[in-house]
Amino acid sequence: MKVIPQWSYSMSVRDPVLDAQHIELLELCRAVQDMAQHGQQKSDLCAWRLEEIVHALRKHDQLEINRLLDRGERLSKQQRINRANALLQLEELALAAPLHDMPLTKLQTLLCGWIQHHLH
Repeated sequence: MKVIPQWSYSMSVRDPVLDAQHIELLELCRAVQDMAQHGQQKSDLCAWRLEEIVHALRKHDQLEINRLLDRGERLSKQQRINRANALLQLEELALAAPLHDMPLTKLQTLLCGWIQHHLH
């Protein structure tokens, strides 16, 4: 996945709080992508937005795990590994900011990494 999708009801996990966080995360990713498309990947605002994504995703992951446990559900080991890897990649991306010479397609791929493990 290299395009950050617009949230739609078909992506809903039928939990208003988690859906709201998914929407927020998609919008944050889209904001960083837009900055990069306009040559602003070196800006402090872009770096701050990346850190905001990491913080929001950490908070989201914990809430989602707790909500699942409350329903007696668990993520599979592979899902937990995939989500942890996606978060790690975003953390590394945030630490690498400002993004000097990163191609837009690579940035999009890293920003979209968490989406495939949460919304699909």
